[in-house]
Amino acid sequence: MLLCCATLCVRNAAAGGIDYAESHYVDSWLRHPVYGDPSFDSFKRAPGNPIHTGAPPFEWPVNGFFFPDPANGNWYLYIGAYAKGYAGPPPSRCLLYRSTDRGQTWENLGTVLQGAAEMFDKNGHTPDVSVVFADGRYHMIYDWSELDFSREGGLAYAWAEKPEGPWHRTAQPITRNTTLPPLLGKYRRTYAATLVRRKHDWMILAMMDTTPPFSWAMFAMTADKPEGPYSERTLVCNVDSDYFHPPLMEYYPAFVREGWVYAPATSLAANRNFQTIFRAPLEKATKADAWEIYRYGSVWHPENVPQEADGIWGQTFSGWLDTNDILQVMFPSRDTKGFGTINLASRPWAQPFCEHGFRFSGHQGASLTCLRKSFLEFTLNTELRVNGTARIFWNYQAPLGPNRPVAGAVLHPLSVTRHQAVEFSPAGWRIIEVDALGKTTTLASGIEQAGKVTVDRRANGATTLTLDGKLVWKGMMNVGRGAIGLLAEAKSCIAVEHFKVTGNSAPGVFSYLHTEAWLGAGENPAKWVEKKDPRFRFGIGAVRRDGDGRAKWNFPGRGFTLWSPKGPDYGMVEIRVDGAVVATVDLHANQAQSSQPVFSKTGLTSSFHAVVLQPKSGRLVVDSLDVSD
Repeated sequence: MLLCCATLCVRNAAAGGIDYAESHYVDSWLRHPVYGDPSFDSFKRAPGNPIHTGAPPFEWPVNGFFFPDPANGNWYLYIGAYAKGYAGPPPSRCLLYRSTDRGQTWENLGTVLQGAAEMFDKNGHTPDVSVVFADGRYHMIYDWSELDFSREGGLAYAWAEKPEGPWHRTAQPITRNTTLPPLLGKYRRTYAATLVRRKHDWMILAMMDTTPPFSWAMFAMTADKPEGPYSERTLVCNVDSDYFHPPLMEYYPAFVREGWVYAPATSLAANRNFQTIFRAPLEKATKADAWEIYRYGSVWHPENVPQEADGIWGQTFSGWLDTNDILQVMFPSRDTKGFGTINLASRPWAQPFCEHGFRFSGHQGASLTCLRKSFLEFTLNTELRVNGTARIFWNYQAPLGPNRPVAGAVLHPLSVTRHQAVEFSPAGWRIIEVDALGKTTTLASGIEQAGKVTVDRRANGATTLTLDGKLVWKGMMNVGRGAIGLLAEAKSCIAVEHFKVTGNSAPGVFSYLHTEAWLGAGENPAKWVEKKDPRFRFGIGAVRRDGDGRAKWNFPGRGFTLWSPKGPDYGMVEIRVDGAVVATVDLHANQAQSSQPVFSKTGLTSSFHAVVLQPKSGRLVVDSLDVSD
């Protein structure tokens, strides 16, 4: 009887349409560290934002640590103050704000930690800190670096009798980057640390990255005393493993709640709007297999206000839970003039999403999202507001991927091809078609703005556009089946109240480029040759310069098909799915052959997966991966 009722509910929903702006459909949307993230989060901003705005010579207050003092009840903001461009001069330092009335007002106490000539930093940088109160004393872990920002640095310890200081720095640091053996042959620079008190020891969770910046990793180490000595670093979250792990993620700081340690992380792509929260049992957090993704995307949305022009611009938010189980956070951004800002927000821990409606934005780059479904004909009724330039698209069949697998990545040019759309801008609207080469054809235009929008699309290509109840265009468009979604251009945002789709859908099939496989594996693109060749499926692919290398696609879905050309330089390739070897395929051929399906697998669960390619002989060639939902 229960099964029959559930089936009836699904049929009724399909007949009357589904409003994908309701938060229980949160995971029906495609989200990605580079492409973008439609966020249903329920964070509310504090009325006094911004608390602090950068000014010369410290234009970039980028990161920070939000500390509620359990001893005196005051709130403190430790802010990493950097010169524009990070490296200075002057060297970065830590500022301190104090509130004695739970964030209603704030007092700037000035510099609380800075470099010194007689210390190991040699008058260098001391920007980002974390603080713990224990055993009647305040304990701090902080970043340090010599004036030559990229040459020598690490983590260090200080203590104080009160949050305001004075802070007493130990004579030697905890880590010196130049003396550390690189983990996995590439991770050595230690920074962005959180100090955590456990039952029987102290733990540091901190970041390491590569140069140039194409991959990041979080590590853990422990000590009997907060000042150390600490154990060797242990990687706990990184793209180099065979499990699903979103790339470009930078952590700091973590927080603890009810026996769990939570590590929010922000994408370092150009659009700066994607967040993931990782977590592990506190007492097991030094083990990589104890960590899990607590929330993938839909964690954070930027507001359309001047002080949040670049989304979260820094590592991530700094949070803690108050006595009412409200998540109080400090977050960094950057205003329309390019100065860093420090702001506050909060939400109930038990209510991470609003009931309906989501925000979607582009910052330094464009953002793209779509439903993980495919439609031939449909009626879309949506209500939204657009600031800047944005598209509602359909019949989307473009391959997905970043333009390059490094910090500041944006959508690959091919990812904004092969679709039809209505575009809204300050000038009004236009109906467009974009072909496989990116050529845009405008079919119609008008001066009306977005509001209540209806797009009706028939199987034969007949399409109508209605704005606020008025039919403004009808005509014929190219026939095709594809995804329905949204594109927000750089410096643009969309606030969606409703997104109701009526029509029969099929599981979505999405194609991912070789750049996505680079990104997912944390590969250095300098070790590859990118080739424009019609033998690749989309006219572009990559070949490793040597016999080494690795490719990894992270995705949500139930099945996949690997596409690849064959040729005399290529050989045997091992395919692993979620760490298990599932096949070895032979890509060698005496004559070059065009790309073709070489391996498929179905029947995966709907959770997240990782497909890894590892060469066994010959040079590794990477083309594309089709993923079915």
